[in-house]
Amino acid sequence: MLFNQLVRLDKDDINDDELKKEIDRSKAMNGIAHTIVDNARVVLDANKFMDTREDTNLKLPRMIGVKEDKEHD
Repeated sequence: MLFNQLVRLDKDDINDDELKKEIDRSKAMNGIAHTIVDNARVVLDANKFMDTREDTNLKLPRMIGVKEDKEHD
């Protein structure tokens, strides 16, 4: 999707109104992409935490998305 947006922005025959719409769309896509990456970073950090915890009975909230190993249950 992001590469398709780059192609649309790179068009030579685009008029000013279409270019503005594509720039606005690009900004929206950029914001969504950042949110997705930030969410993935939280899940990764939670997994790192789970790997280094001292209390193996400690459980993170389900919303974090970390699943327990069978050996930790």
